[in-house]
Order: sequence, then C-alpha cells, then structure tokens
Amino acid sequence: MKKTDWIKVLLVVSLFGNLAFFQNHERASRKQDIRYELLNSNIYRDLAQLEETIQYQIDNNWKNEPLVTQKLDDAIDSILLSHVMEEDKNKEDILWELHEYLYKFKYSEETFDVILNDEQRFNFIYLGDKLRSSGWNYGVGDDLKWSVFKSKVKELVAET
Repeated sequence: MKKTDWIKVLLVVSLFGNLAFFQNHERASRKQDIRYELLNSNIYRDLAQLEETIQYQIDNNWKNEPLVTQKLDDAIDSILLSHVMEEDKNKEDILWELHEYLYKFKYSEETFDVILNDEQRFNFIYLGDKLRSSGWNYGVGDDLKWSVFKSKVKELVAET
C-alpha cells in the first residue's frame, strides 16, 4: 500500500473512532440528565407535598398531624437517595445542605403516633412558608435543571 492509502485508512478509522466516542459521550450525558430529572422530580414532589400537607393541617386545625411528619420523612428519604447516587461533590454538598436543613424540623423517629406541641407546629408553619416562598409548591413550574434546583435550595436554606 502506498503512504497516501495508509493515511486515508487512518483518517477513516479516526473518523469512526471519534464518532463512536462522541455518541458514547452524548448517551452518557443524556443518561445523567434523565437521572437528574427523575431524582430531582422526586424531591420536588415530596417538598411540594410537604408544603401542601402543612397548609392542609393549618386549614383543618391540625387534625391529622402525623401526615406532616410522614411527608417530612418522605422528603428526607428522597434527598438521601439522590445524595447517595450523586457523583459530583458540589451537588452532593447541595443535597446534604438541604437534608440538614429539613432534618432540623424532625423531632422524633416516630411518624405515626405524633402529637405536635405549639412550638413544633410553629416550626412547621415556618417551614411551609419557606417552602412556598422558595417555589417548592404545586402550581409552580418544575424546571428540573440543576441550576434552578440549586437556587431553590439556596433560597430555602437561607436564614431570614
């Protein structure tokens, strides 16, 4: 084979190699995006349900208090699941910050036989207000991009 033929063969092989690499990278990127959408949507759903449950209890004179603690546990579990599956240290830190913030509102491991005192109700009312003002409620579009998620977390955990 001539030298020019070898160059052509190398160019074709290189082209196919680069194409395969690009497709693999695109597939991995899309897989990561889908994972974020699924995991973040669970957190969005659980935090929106928590906010809705707190508001429902306020409107109904706290007739079924265990619902609030159950929804708080659901949200914490979703955050922990996302945290465990996360590979990016910065994103892990954001999820852990959200977990620590919500964990402050958990006062017992018991979730089914709960009687809240006035201070605990006040704390849940405060949490409901913070969730609502940060955009963790129904009726607000759920943009599942990480940057939007991160800004909502930062707004929620910010002290006022």
